[in-house]
Amino acid sequence: MELTDNENNRNPNIFEHSKKVLVIGGANIDIKGKPFKKLKNATSNPGKMSKALGGVGRNIAHNLALLKMPVVFLSVVGDDEYGRQILRETGGAGVDMRNVKISSRNSTGIYIAILDEMGEMMVAVSDMKICEEINIRYLKSKLDVIKKSQMIVIETNLPEESIKYVSKICAEEEIKLIVEPVSVEKSKKMKKVLDRIDYITPNKEELESIAGGIKLKNDEDIVRVVERLKNGGKGVKNIILTLGKRGVFLSEEQVSEKQKVKGMSLTGQFIPSYKVETIEVTGIGDALVAGLVYGIYNNYPLDIAVRYGLAAAALTISTPYTVSPGMKVELLKILVEK
Repeated sequence: MELTDNENNRNPNIFEHSKKVLVIGGANIDIKGKPFKKLKNATSNPGKMSKALGGVGRNIAHNLALLKMPVVFLSVVGDDEYGRQILRETGGAGVDMRNVKISSRNSTGIYIAILDEMGEMMVAVSDMKICEEINIRYLKSKLDVIKKSQMIVIETNLPEESIKYVSKICAEEEIKLIVEPVSVEKSKKMKKVLDRIDYITPNKEELESIAGGIKLKNDEDIVRVVERLKNGGKGVKNIILTLGKRGVFLSEEQVSEKQKVKGMSLTGQFIPSYKVETIEVTGIGDALVAGLVYGIYNNYPLDIAVRYGLAAAALTISTPYTVSPGMKVELLKILVEK
């Protein structure tokens, strides 16, 4: 069963006459617990619980809608109250949810995270079995939507075969493909399609996993592994390696002499993050991807697009929300122009 009417879209007509960004990925409910004091293991910790809409793909799509992007979402939710909430509230934010499948077999996904007193995630458990239904059969039924997209963002909660299928279409149709690796284990699903990916946004541990377990001990290791994944132009075209508070390391498909890493013949550049107070880290990677996509869609140079991503991450980390309600293009521009 699929959502075929427009009741969950604030203004679906805005999607009809512009090139769309298509996001394919998970949608779930986030439940988070944060202790009032230092987190203690193997015991109950007094603290605060919160519940919000989540899912890597859904978060990215939601952020893009707040940035006034024409965004369509492909996903699966359960035929339950959580699923209906996701459709209603995400559609209300401006995401086109008309092609989301409603499953009669699986319940809506749930993600539970335990944070420390500083808002850093200590451990999480995700029940995302429903994402198995984002399969090739479902995607083939949405082939027209896929082929009409200007850009496609996917994340690795998708089945491996679905990642291969979407990447193949993107290569054939010359559609830009952005991939968010999600986690160390799930990032391994990308290994066989690296040559079809235009942009990838791993963190350090995910990059190690994609590269076959190579440990990155210093900057030189980072640069060399990134170049290995680019494979002389035969692999990933652009790599945006997220490095937490340090910012990102950007390695572009097209580079200039000024981007040579000091002391090395290899190319790339470290771009620092914006300094803001950390309230909570949940969702900052998804916000970074959304800001990056905003910049790429608007044809900014890639280093500027990355700065928009960092600005979106800064807005998110300085709030207690997975998706900051204050996500606005005007605020991103203020940070970037500084």
